[in-house]
Amino acid sequence: MVIKGKETVPNTEDFKELRNLVTHHIESFDYMTEKGLDVMFTRINSVNVYDPSTENNLENPKVFSPQKESLSSNSRKESLYPFECRQAKISYTGALMADVCFQYDNGLGSGLGAVVREKFEFGELPIMLMSNRCHLQGADCRKLLKCKESTSEMGGYFILNGIERVFRCVIAPKRNHPTGMIRNSFTGKREGYSDKAVAIRCVRDDQSAVTIKVYYNRNGSARVGFWIGGREFLLPVGLVLKALTETNDEEIYESLNCCYNEHYGRGDGSVGTQLVRERAKIILDEVRDLGLFTREQCRKYLGEHFKSDIDGLEKESYPVVAEAVLKNYIFVHLDNDDDKFNLLIFIIQKLFSLVDQTSLSDNPDSLQNQEILVPGHLITIYLKEKLEEWLRKCKSTIEEEMRNIKSKFDFENHADIKKLMNKNQPRSIGTSIESLLKSGCMTTRSSLDLQQKVGYTVQAERLNFLRFLSFFRAVHRGASFAGLRTTTVRKLLPESWGFLCPVHTPDGEPCGLLNHMTRTCRISSQFDSNGNIRDFRKIRRSVVDVLVGVGMVTSLPKLVRAGPPKVIHVLLDGQVVGSLSSNLVPEVVAYLRRLKVEAPSIIPEDLEVGYVPTSMGGSYPGLYLASCPARFIRPVKNTSIPSNNLELIGPFEQVFMEISCPDGGNGGRNNSSLATHEEIDPTGMISVVANLTPWSDHNQSPRNMYQCQMAKQTMAYSTQALQFRADQKIYHLQTPQSPVVRTKTYTAYNIDENPTGTNAIVAVLAHTGFDMEDAMILNKSSVERGMCHGQIYQTEAIDLSDQKSRSGSGNKRFRRNNAVKSAHSCVDADGLPYVGQKIYPNETYCSIYDGVTNDYKPMKRKGTDPVIVDFVSLDMKSKNHPQKANIRFRHARNPIIGDKFSSRHGQKGVCSQLWPDIDMPFNGVTGMRPDLIINPHAFPSRMTIAMLLESIAAKGGSLRGEFVDATPFRDAVKKTNGEEDSKSSLLVDDLGSMLKQKGFNHYGTETLYSGYLGVELKCEIFMGPVYYQRLRHMVSDKFQVRSTGMVDQVTRQPIKGRRRGGGIRFGEMERDSLLAHGASYLLHDRLHTSSDHHIADVCSCVEAC
Repeated sequence: MVIKGKETVPNTEDFKELRNLVTHHIESFDYMTEKGLDVMFTRINSVNVYDPSTENNLENPKVFSPQKESLSSNSRKESLYPFECRQAKISYTGALMADVCFQYDNGLGSGLGAVVREKFEFGELPIMLMSNRCHLQGADCRKLLKCKESTSEMGGYFILNGIERVFRCVIAPKRNHPTGMIRNSFTGKREGYSDKAVAIRCVRDDQSAVTIKVYYNRNGSARVGFWIGGREFLLPVGLVLKALTETNDEEIYESLNCCYNEHYGRGDGSVGTQLVRERAKIILDEVRDLGLFTREQCRKYLGEHFKSDIDGLEKESYPVVAEAVLKNYIFVHLDNDDDKFNLLIFIIQKLFSLVDQTSLSDNPDSLQNQEILVPGHLITIYLKEKLEEWLRKCKSTIEEEMRNIKSKFDFENHADIKKLMNKNQPRSIGTSIESLLKSGCMTTRSSLDLQQKVGYTVQAERLNFLRFLSFFRAVHRGASFAGLRTTTVRKLLPESWGFLCPVHTPDGEPCGLLNHMTRTCRISSQFDSNGNIRDFRKIRRSVVDVLVGVGMVTSLPKLVRAGPPKVIHVLLDGQVVGSLSSNLVPEVVAYLRRLKVEAPSIIPEDLEVGYVPTSMGGSYPGLYLASCPARFIRPVKNTSIPSNNLELIGPFEQVFMEISCPDGGNGGRNNSSLATHEEIDPTGMISVVANLTPWSDHNQSPRNMYQCQMAKQTMAYSTQALQFRADQKIYHLQTPQSPVVRTKTYTAYNIDENPTGTNAIVAVLAHTGFDMEDAMILNKSSVERGMCHGQIYQTEAIDLSDQKSRSGSGNKRFRRNNAVKSAHSCVDADGLPYVGQKIYPNETYCSIYDGVTNDYKPMKRKGTDPVIVDFVSLDMKSKNHPQKANIRFRHARNPIIGDKFSSRHGQKGVCSQLWPDIDMPFNGVTGMRPDLIINPHAFPSRMTIAMLLESIAAKGGSLRGEFVDATPFRDAVKKTNGEEDSKSSLLVDDLGSMLKQKGFNHYGTETLYSGYLGVELKCEIFMGPVYYQRLRHMVSDKFQVRSTGMVDQVTRQPIKGRRRGGGIRFGEMERDSLLAHGASYLLHDRLHTSSDHHIADVCSCVEAC
């Protein structure tokens, strides 16, 4: 229970758990630069220029590490480090290079000639910190300090114009998984459409996606829908089936009808009915009515209808166009047409089952059917589209040049072709990626099969470390859902247990949309546990070999198969690989799970084994296996394996598993032996931030939610590299402390490197009238000794090159005007302020000299508060006359009346008075006076029992000089060695015994004396140390006073804005207060006479005007 404190020197291993929290960001970027770009380049279609034939394509992409700009062509380029980008307000980027290859036909009938490659630079690609292209990768603590970074630096974000930007992970439909849907919007597609469909988001190996929907028509047929260029195309399923493979009507009929067996009824788990036969006939009749009987006829039909809708295929034959449609838009995650045929058959059967109500629809808002969009994947698909656009522009440029040139265009002149291609600005592609990460907005012709075009990145604010960390663990449902009135998407569903934290979500507009991953949740990636890139084709072959070895019958085209409940279909990453006999499936699933746990396993350790058993009207049965990246995974114990039994599971398979909790109970089961798995730790179901709340299981749930938000609003020790940062605004707590009462998570993630609060002696006492309604009293002497003292650092960047000058920016420099003696006290001879100088409002802190006009421009301090010059840095690129300077100001923020504070239990309050120390109540034995007094009424309705426990435990821990373990759910862990609950094991008694040993009251109360009269207070006061947080909401930043001032020139009303001296905000609540007090005439006085009242001259002779 007690954790003994000891000081250790930080090393790399101390931050291993912390850095694992951002692995999914870094690994996605690493894969993109190592292999993802190569795969994506092979998927970019070559561009053909006709007459003569010329083919252009891209090869050999390479991303370089960031380097500084060379001052001369002969100088060697130096490495660019992140701290330099922060200070210089530039981007941390590396060059993106690639080969543009082209072949041309010389007209001699010998076909395309040799490949000619020209190296092109496609701009600067933003580099993620700690990735394989970052200079900090693999750095230990000593190197990080040498590079002017914090020892706890995690990486996973970008630096753009000196600002840290982090990718906000967005929920996406699960890839390559068919999902049954019921939506009223489907009926509006065309006449005769029902509200039922099966959708599958097919993702290629280059992460680009195409969503296919198979709609059910009320006449019994179905349509395959997909989008091309912002338009949805709908095709009869029979046409697609015949175009995919060489087959006939009988084979298609038998394949569709295999899901129905007259020997099994709905109660036996059958998913097919007699209506399947009739629908199969209707599907085949539709194709016959079009006069299509063979595969060639169907492909010709497709080519005729799509030739004008696909760019670049205008001069191709119909079969080539049809092949392009089937390859690029129908089940693009599969390369084999027979596999596409089998998958479409499976989807149609699932659709018919959904229509006949023999299976349920899937919930698209459930984590079961979702995955996550990570930064490397989005950058890859966005970069692919920009490169394809650039190739098309190059084609248009070459063709235009061929038409305009008088003589024959010389394709052998490589220099001319490269010059033409450079007209389309290849470097703008890197700028597009940088713009995406700067603003989070995509400018794209198509939707890239994404549900939003904005909100992909946010600024990684370092208000405190917990806020910064939460950006990497956040998962957003999507910007398109923010405006919906329905609350369906916001609900916390049971399927998210262990993957999304039920506590850590904002209270307000984004509630339920912005969630955070639990402490143990991870995201699957393209890297294995050893850091090697996975070969997914090899993995799938290995899994299929294992399944065949245990009795699976592989799926072959034109093979008549049975269906549920006799056999169960097996899908691996969206491919129907075979079927298993129903009685074999449980044994096969158990065998696969044992293989996953084995150390040198032939199948991946994070393979998702989702077995959906047959049932009456339940989910559509099948064995769904997934090995692809971007899936949620978490560890549990496989109790069927005696040792080394940690198994990674996903949200889809979790629903159909029997997982017991570590309390030893059976979870409401009739037979406790049914459980095959067990949770590792009860704290694994909540996030890292939620795990920092001591004994959160003793609090009311909303208070824990509030604490998760207030922990991210705390003024804390935000970074250790404060001296080398140039953030626009940084909040900094001057005297932070380590909490006496802490959880194991606090220690595991080394939060002491960035503490967030102060151990304050808190008395629960109604001492004065200043502690009503969540107000609190602070000990004035404690504040004067530095308790909760904070500072705000603001950096002002001055760039002389941006300032206008008649003869250019190079004639401006920093220099003091010696003629103005009043500025000498603040400004040094170099025109910049003295470090440590106090600058008052409207006082000169910088002087700029213009060499052309011979004028000096003083820069004066704006605002209402005095500041101290904390740091001045210069850009020494131009050593004679620096053109850039960063001046960091420091605002002192001592706690004053109106500032906001909070405990770690959602008990927030405002400082109402700074009480003299001599008037504070005191303990007659120890002489201890409280630092903070709160009202007892804060506890009964909020039920924050953990705050009382913290006070008792912190008092005992302080007396014994030890940290106290306050990890929640400790009583929910299974007792071992025959231990039983007893009175002595109760938490309150255990903590009370610590106090009793030191001579204090068992329940933490003390007898205090009045500071006024010196008499004993006739009640026992609950007093002890509580870890308090100072929030960033301070009166000094918000108070606003105005009598008269500027008004809007049009409306003649006071302008808005505190910085501009705007009017005081008078809202609805203020209006209601005046009405409630019977002072309604004051509304006329304040809002009209004293605010909007205006007299103007109006000409009575309108015509003359």
